Amino acid sequence: MSTADSLLPVVLAADNFPLHPYHPYPVRNPLTNEQYIPFHLSPADHALDLPPVGLLRPLILAALLEEHAAAGSESPWVFFRADPHHESSEIVCVAFSPAVRAKGREAMSAAIAAVAAKWKAAGKFPEALDGWRNELYTIYASPKSSVLSKPTGAFSNAAFACERAACALFGFATFGVHMTAYEGQGADMKIWVPRRSPTKATWPSMLDNTVAGGITDGLSPIETMVKECDEEASLPESLVRSRLRNVGAATYFYITSAGFLQPEIEYLYDLELPARDSPDYVLPRPHDDEVESFSLWTVPDVIKALRAGEFKPNCGLILIDFLVRHGLVTPENETHYLELQWHMRRRIGVGVPA
Repeated sequence: MSTADSLLPVVLAADNFPLHPYHPYPVRNPLTNEQYIPFHLSPADHALDLPPVGLLRPLILAALLEEHAAAGSESPWVFFRADPHHESSEIVCVAFSPAVRAKGREAMSAAIAAVAAKWKAAGKFPEALDGWRNELYTIYASPKSSVLSKPTGAFSNAAFACERAACALFGFATFGVHMTAYEGQGADMKIWVPRRSPTKATWPSMLDNTVAGGITDGLSPIETMVKECDEEASLPESLVRSRLRNVGAATYFYITSAGFLQPEIEYLYDLELPARDSPDYVLPRPHDDEVESFSLWTVPDVIKALRAGEFKPNCGLILIDFLVRHGLVTPENETHYLELQWHMRRRIGVGVPA
């Protein structure tokens, strides 16, 4: 790999929100100066300086204030101000109302669902809501939140669910799984690369990770991975569970062209397929309408396609992580090696699983 051709631009296409080193979460966009208001389960969580559940842009805050005024005493929202005694003082936090919090997860999920569906029906925020999936994602709060009942164990700080397309409106963190299937080792390694269907609603016809998908509400990462391996690549569960390796997680902070925040966490997996002369060898092939085709690529061809911008942005970041872990991108052949690491393990500052 030429030291003149860094892969950093590929990573920055996914982790494209400007760095915010002086605060645990973004309080404003340092380029546009747009301010973000933290969204919590309760104002008490904000007072305790806990990580927020999400981040609200001014236009979303204004839309919620309209909903709040129209609903009157039935509003599911509360707006915590710098000076609680003056309605004109700055709003520093938005949260669920005491009545909604008291009813728990289902009521919080219903409040989010109702306002998102109303906005979609009214044609608001089409940049996000035109991609409505009828698919729920789990939203997490700080395990120390006063609203949660002493969560213990993995994923026990799940707070409520939100329609996938609406997550960006509220700046909620979203979660997915990405798997890279490969054959061979070192210079002889080859990677299975799918091309997304031309009918996909997002990033049609671009290159992808071997198998990837969002984690829907109620599923764990490994359950999602097994399901997606079958649906996208026709890989049998027995082979996946016996050979799949969890290799960590990638975190990055994406901001859409319309300015909506999409902090993301991806659980990463490697799958070394059996040798071609093995009776266990399986050829990945499309099973649903999300993948057009699979091809087996050499590492130089993968890197060439990465540099050419042919991969979906977050998939490019995750493939670079794969190449680093397998010793194919190193400090000696990548001029911005450390920056790659920083941008693939970004602090996002909003709710994540315990």
